[in-house]
Amino acid sequence: MISRTVGESIPPNTKHAVSVCLPTWEATVGYEEGESDIINSLTTGYPRFFVHKSIKKLCEVLCAKYSMENETCLCFPSYRIANRCREFIKVKTGLSTKVRILQLCTPKPVNQEERLWRRECKITVVFVDEEIFPIMKQYWQHSGEIVSSRMAEYILHELEVKDNLKKMETTNNGRKSAAEDENRVNEEYIETRFGRSLNFLAADKAKCLIRKRIATKVVEKVDSESLTDLFSFEHYNENSAPFTTGNGEPLNDDQQLNSNVPAEAINSAGESSANSTFEDMTTEDLNYHVNPDTDVYLFPSGMASIFTAHRLLLNFDANRLSRSSTRQDKLVGYGPPFKKTVMFGFPYTDTLSILRKFNHTHFLGQGDSTSMDALKKILHSGEQILAVFIEAPSNPLLKMGDLQELKRLSDLYSFYIVVDETVGGFVNIDVLPYADIICSSLTKIFSGDSNVIAGSLVLNPRGKIYEFAKKFMKSENGYEDCLWCEDALCLERNSRDFVERTIKVNTNTDILLTKVLLPQVGKLFKKIYYPSLTSEETKRNYDSVMATRDGGYGGLFSLTFFDIEKAKKFFNNLELCKGPSLGTNFTLACPYAIIAHYQELDEIAQYGVEKNLVRVSVGLENSDVLCRVFQRAIEKAVEE
Repeated sequence: MISRTVGESIPPNTKHAVSVCLPTWEATVGYEEGESDIINSLTTGYPRFFVHKSIKKLCEVLCAKYSMENETCLCFPSYRIANRCREFIKVKTGLSTKVRILQLCTPKPVNQEERLWRRECKITVVFVDEEIFPIMKQYWQHSGEIVSSRMAEYILHELEVKDNLKKMETTNNGRKSAAEDENRVNEEYIETRFGRSLNFLAADKAKCLIRKRIATKVVEKVDSESLTDLFSFEHYNENSAPFTTGNGEPLNDDQQLNSNVPAEAINSAGESSANSTFEDMTTEDLNYHVNPDTDVYLFPSGMASIFTAHRLLLNFDANRLSRSSTRQDKLVGYGPPFKKTVMFGFPYTDTLSILRKFNHTHFLGQGDSTSMDALKKILHSGEQILAVFIEAPSNPLLKMGDLQELKRLSDLYSFYIVVDETVGGFVNIDVLPYADIICSSLTKIFSGDSNVIAGSLVLNPRGKIYEFAKKFMKSENGYEDCLWCEDALCLERNSRDFVERTIKVNTNTDILLTKVLLPQVGKLFKKIYYPSLTSEETKRNYDSVMATRDGGYGGLFSLTFFDIEKAKKFFNNLELCKGPSLGTNFTLACPYAIIAHYQELDEIAQYGVEKNLVRVSVGLENSDVLCRVFQRAIEKAVEE
């Protein structure tokens, strides 16, 4: 069902949807200009920009209980994150700004049965004066270290249980015992919120399976055909036949969680001796081994993975300086003696915001050979840079930088490379050999269902910063697993077929472009941006890292127009879902420049992002149906 009502969730009637319906060009402009009728109609929105109603309600409840005069609050999933938010606020507003932090915790399960649906959940509330809230919201949006709507909903229900029990204690007049009251409330709680399919105990295994799926597709690891099955986890699900040992006997639970290694590498205790096993393999047998337990990390959003990569690098730079006055949990690294980062290519807006707001950066926005020449000029000048951040390919212009040349320069000049491969996807491209760190939004094609937000970070075990990175991730101010258990369960279920979905999307996109859109280039469309079409340079760079087994060019493309009025007519007549996000199982479109850069349209034009640009993320619909939908929109756009 296509969402057509302004402010309706996409998909419709989805409580935890990550997109919202803005069905016309005019509605998108109204949203960006803050028109009250548009804003008030929003039932949801992209989670880092739109504070979900469950989170708002939780903040209102906590403000009513704990705030002081003129204070407001926002919740974060841990004390460390809240403390980083406080540091950010003080850096941006002044050290005298009053910021209060309150840590809260929901009850632990008291027995095995309760462990199925109850989990201790710690949140930290940051209180600031109301006028400071926009600065705090910047941290929420840019860092991505957020409380999910499911987590907020869980906490609200726990508070409701507590409040209901208190009411019963004052009204039952001895007719029922406290234990009976609690049992009744718990039964209502389970029935109304969870139904009968919830199992929190499965969350840790779900995360393990997610990490395995990422590890098996993040690089083309296997050279020898005989090793292929060793890494094939993406099709595993709860109804699959169990993993077996070399003798055909089922593995126990611990062995299944370590099933990324050969059966003979698992000892009698079910523990993995993977490191020594893989070290014994020759490079002819194995290019890369990414250990899902030590090299893959999960986050509450894709932006949080990029933010963590940046924090890791700042801490590495602070460690390099070895000054007593330098804090090792460095959050902001402005100016000398800290090295600058480089943003290579025009990226998604919040990536550049992180690099600019938490450090100084060289923005090489063209993302092509001219940017490579500019980077070489910086390096030849004698300036040392900390890292290059690059999207593969970039959003929304689908440009692909020369990762092989970046890797050569990285080795020569000792900087690090962080690749955001969200748009390309684990299945389509193989970029880890050229990166020290790979970040990705799992909200996109990995999930597909547009109902959960999450992210991942993968460390290259052969990367120059690998040993420091592992130590940082284990440190007090390093990595925290803040992916809420229900989000993990949802993501694991959604991602079981992400390989097949990616291949289907690749096929659909190729058919749509070839049959319908390419014939309109030079007529209605000024240009189509797509890895195989953006430029010869982009195609060459993309092809050099395309995965050999299942790789394709992805499902994202952008259209620019000769006439903005025709762009509006085309967009308004597209009979499909329209709103933010990408990589959904359904086709999704938005006027990207308007929705992402409305206040800076003139500035972004110099990088090729025209204000009439329409970005399309292709889904799993029947290709003939998709072609008809786009053909009708074209016909409407060219009508006199």
